[in-house]
Amino acid sequence: MAELALNEMSAKALVSSQNEDDTVLSEIEAGVSALYENVENGSELSEIEAGVSALHENVENGSELSEIEAGVSALHENVENAAVSNENVAKTQIINENKYITFRVSNELYGIDVSFVDSIIQLPAITRVPAAPSYFAGIINLRGEIIPVMSLNRRFNGVEDTFGSKSSIIVLDMGGDKLMGIIIDDVREVVTFDDRDLEGSSPFISKEMSFISSIAKKEDDLIAILDIATLL
Repeated sequence: MAELALNEMSAKALVSSQNEDDTVLSEIEAGVSALYENVENGSELSEIEAGVSALHENVENGSELSEIEAGVSALHENVENAAVSNENVAKTQIINENKYITFRVSNELYGIDVSFVDSIIQLPAITRVPAAPSYFAGIINLRGEIIPVMSLNRRFNGVEDTFGSKSSIIVLDMGGDKLMGIIIDDVREVVTFDDRDLEGSSPFISKEMSFISSIAKKEDDLIAILDIATLL
């Protein structure tokens, strides 16, 4: 009888232990499900799925609970690493880089997004047009097409141009198959700026009044980025 009672006690203890393991296992599996719900980007999903597969295999093979908990801990680490990786990718994608051609007008340094530039030509003969706005220097013949030419000196400063050996015309693509030339004093270089390099020109002056969309810094120089749409 004593032996029978001992066996019954052992059986109850085994059942109780099994129930505790089942309870813990249920909690672990619920945690794994929550991990799946928290994964927003699938870039690391294959690693997580592999970890879940290994977890189920350990459970089926009767592995120790400590090994199962270690597997869940590894899954958490994979999810955290995936979140950091995805956040870094998102930040990288947000930053845009653009190339700008820089030039001088009088003593000021300006820049234009190269996507607006059709070509740069040496200063040709300019034909004046009667009754045109004062800042329009006239028209030129470019590859058989008549192109209006604007004097930025007159537009910005209200003064006449002083032409030199480096004076030239940047031909801009204004959209809709429309081209326009602008007279500049000196072409400098093509530079690359990203969003972090550009600052607003002034909170007190609108782009329409200043013709400037932003200001960029390059070493000791300040480069005024032109808003092409406001030139006309």
